[in-house]
Amino acid sequence: MRIVIASSKKWFKLEQEINENNEVTFIETKHQLTIQKLVNISPDFIFFPHWNWVVPESVFKRFKCVLFHTAPLPYGRGGSPIQNLIIRGFKEAPVCALAMGSELDAGDIYAHYNISLQGSLTEIFQRMNIIINILIKQIIQEIPEPKKQNGKKFEFRRLSEKDNVIQKDFSIAKIYDYIRMLQHEEYPNPFIIFGDLKIEFSSVEKTGGKLICSSIISQKDI
Repeated sequence: MRIVIASSKKWFKLEQEINENNEVTFIETKHQLTIQKLVNISPDFIFFPHWNWVVPESVFKRFKCVLFHTAPLPYGRGGSPIQNLIIRGFKEAPVCALAMGSELDAGDIYAHYNISLQGSLTEIFQRMNIIINILIKQIIQEIPEPKKQNGKKFEFRRLSEKDNVIQKDFSIAKIYDYIRMLQHEEYPNPFIIFGDLKIEFSSVEKTGGKLICSSIISQKDI
């Protein structure tokens, strides 16, 4: 089977078994995702483990595009799902493989499997990597019929770096969640502003009622 893996983040790694048993093309930027290139490949599926840009309608209308979204859909459509779920107290969530369409994260779901949202973002991505590979294998081997989403829709707002500020009224538990949910090399650290200084936090551990973490102190941006 001919498949395209379109992933803009380095955390996703395709299993060797899938790579060896299929004709696989990897795409990492939006400039590589062109109709001409895709027509030349003629993929059976295009999988989007993590994609930072809007996919043109000309692509998902012509090819079978499958995206992966971690949330109990239709609750949790939209940006920064892992962080938004952790902020709201979720301990686990399903990784969903769904058909891409014109409405954000609203497509029919091929299959889903739950993962824990405990630990660092790096650890969560490692769990997601395992599940996404399982879902890709399931889809290309079985081609299951996707099912419509059921339930009450709730859309998340995509978080930006300004949302990473640790507020002075945060509890220790909330500070712990803020640090761990961004603990990955491709994500900006949460921080506080102390006068003219910016103090960033990472690599957090919880010990009793205390947190132990690394920090970077720099002059704040003006």
